[in-house]
Amino acid sequence: MPPIATESDNCRVPWADMIDTAAREVALRFLSELDEAARGLVAGLHVVGSAALEDYRAGHSDLDVVVELSGPADPAALAAVHTGPGTAVEALYVRAGELNGRVEDVSDGPWANLGVLNTTERSFQLNPITWLQLASHAETLRGPAPRPHADVEAAKRFCLRNITEYWAPVLDQAKEMLAPLAPDADANAKGVEWIALGPPRLWHTVRTGEVIGKSQAGLAAAAHWPDLAAELNDVLAARSGQDVRLTARHGNAAVALGERVVRELSEVGGTVS
Repeated sequence: MPPIATESDNCRVPWADMIDTAAREVALRFLSELDEAARGLVAGLHVVGSAALEDYRAGHSDLDVVVELSGPADPAALAAVHTGPGTAVEALYVRAGELNGRVEDVSDGPWANLGVLNTTERSFQLNPITWLQLASHAETLRGPAPRPHADVEAAKRFCLRNITEYWAPVLDQAKEMLAPLAPDADANAKGVEWIALGPPRLWHTVRTGEVIGKSQAGLAAAAHWPDLAAELNDVLAARSGQDVRLTARHGNAAVALGERVVRELSEVGGTVS
């Protein structure tokens, strides 16, 4: 097995960094497996997402990484490191050096989500938000730290489009599904968390130009809309691993929060319907 960290490989493992022990263990194990699958090709690995935003929950969160490859890798070998029990790594693969510029200039490459490697479509993660994270919150476990061209205004515009094109229809669907349920009926906990904490992350970025984790977004939304704070605090407690039962009442509060985000961002950007 190739070494995980050596000076000759230009690896950098910052032991006193932002990511917690559990996230680091997952990342280093994945890097080791990736070295086996793509020998000599892994030029850089950068942790983004919840682990870099101090919001990683072991056994609950996926680990998000951006991987720089120095040459083409066997797709079947890459796919193998993303399948199997316990796999929880979502990866974006780019050519070495492509992170030092604009996201629009990055070539299409493989990417993995939910245990499946995609080699035919451009990754959704090739967007200004990812580049903003790489510039401000990434943890580099191999190679030099990236120097991306982070465009805050482009990131804000991306969030506004995402609210319109993705979240508005999702909120309509969730509202329809919750309508026949009694308030105390059980709800899908992961679904409630996803809807409750996704839109306020975009809301925060549009307002401030910063990228924050889901938990931080939930706290910010609870402070801004205190009438929804009780339900949001329950969602955050469940996310942290506490034994909290999430019901249709929480789901309806999540939808209400999302609708408020849509309305507020429509006033900010003038493009959200």
